[in-house]
Amino acid sequence: MAKRGTITIELFQKDAPKTVAHILALVKSGFYNGMVFHRVVPDFVVQCGDPTSKKWSDADILAKDDGQGGTDGLGSGGSGKTIPFETNSQTHEEGTLGIALSGPRTNTGDSQWFINLKPNHRLDGDYCVFGKVVKGMDVVKRIKRGDRITKMAVVEPARRK
Repeated sequence: MAKRGTITIELFQKDAPKTVAHILALVKSGFYNGMVFHRVVPDFVVQCGDPTSKKWSDADILAKDDGQGGTDGLGSGGSGKTIPFETNSQTHEEGTLGIALSGPRTNTGDSQWFINLKPNHRLDGDYCVFGKVVKGMDVVKRIKRGDRITKMAVVEPARRK
């Protein structure tokens, strides 16, 4: 994360296999590198995943505040490959990741995802939870609209002997 620090995320492969596989493929391809957090709603979520944000200057992003935590002109882009909606027993707790959709329980998930800044149980069952922050929640809470992802990488967990 440019300027703010590092965030480590655990993905829930057993609970959301299609969502996790899709996001992992995008991470491995470098899709998220240089992307902007285009939506930051205090006490709710931080959101990224719109590839058009890579082309925007920092000044343009800051000038296009939509008044609701988002950026006018951003938030509708994706990789072009939607995934089916997945439901599971995971709940929207502080630090969990959810896949952004155009509406609840729709097959419109793609590259956009959010991190919950607090428990958001009104989203439970309607937006797939596919991971959680295991290190760096302090960094997440400092994210501002327009912050860029320097690099995302997959780190395999250490194997126990």
